[in-house]
Amino acid sequence: MELEAPVRALLDGYRSMAAVGLDLNDPEDLSKIRAMAIQTDLDLSDGPVDGVEISDVVIDDVPVRLYRPAAGGALPLHVYFHGGGFMLGSALSGELDGLLSRRALDAHCLVASVEYRLAPEHRFPAGVNDCYAALIGLCADAERNGIAPQAVTMGGASAGGNLAAAVALKARDTDGPRISLQLIEIAGLDLTDSSRAWRNPDLGHDTTREADVAWNDLHLSSPAERVHPYVSPFFAPDLAGLAPAYLMNAEFDPRRDECEAYAARLQDAGVQAVSRTMRGHIHGSSMLPNWRPAQDWRAAANAVLAAAHEAALAGRPVDLPVAATTTA
Repeated sequence: MELEAPVRALLDGYRSMAAVGLDLNDPEDLSKIRAMAIQTDLDLSDGPVDGVEISDVVIDDVPVRLYRPAAGGALPLHVYFHGGGFMLGSALSGELDGLLSRRALDAHCLVASVEYRLAPEHRFPAGVNDCYAALIGLCADAERNGIAPQAVTMGGASAGGNLAAAVALKARDTDGPRISLQLIEIAGLDLTDSSRAWRNPDLGHDTTREADVAWNDLHLSSPAERVHPYVSPFFAPDLAGLAPAYLMNAEFDPRRDECEAYAARLQDAGVQAVSRTMRGHIHGSSMLPNWRPAQDWRAAANAVLAAAHEAALAGRPVDLPVAATTTA
């Protein structure tokens, strides 16, 4: 299969960044990489939609950008964690305003995008702790924040999807807020990168196993942390009692294998879980605002969230749509 032109251009962009040869351990080089990533993300972003108020707040010392649709009464809460390999990206840059304002409108919810601390300046568990603190703080003051506390979901893409899965585990482990759904998109859930896909490079793979492991290790204090459940949720010994999960994967993303395996482990633990693979996509191509399959991806994600919020407000379990192995 040949990748479509916008996807090939995105893949070329990944490879161009990797070819620069900058040292991630050097602060000046890391700043250059972040500047390159921001420019790339600006090319992928679209502007906010009408009818959604955007504001910035601080929740327990963690900056959070809120997207609130015009609606009366308390709203479901969707807590979102951005991607960027734990070292790049920002909730406050404006790059996600189009994606998340549309999500707030379509999923009929308040979206809270968390500005968690980035590695390597702030290594694990800093990012997980920030994400969890924002969740706890928002829910603890639900009435003032205009939140319906019985309808709380979380999600994220790439590293943000990893953080969503980790925070769902932490919420269960610490008797935290009840989560109605975890929406996990293109996430690395096994930071050992030990699946077959990582060891067999194929069409559309955005990086190599060696490069990805080296990158992820800058998020950690030691290689031993690669298998910590809040680093690699796939290795959590017990998944019982977790929130239902909807995992969305790109057909040509090596992380797809571990997402599918995680969904299977959740199902074995009695947790409702669906893994859906989107045809023709690579890692991150769901961010292409003018590519129809990316628009379809976003619409599908928002529809699942809307259904989860509706079910939670009605006091019934969410009924996740069954997904085929691949879909248009």
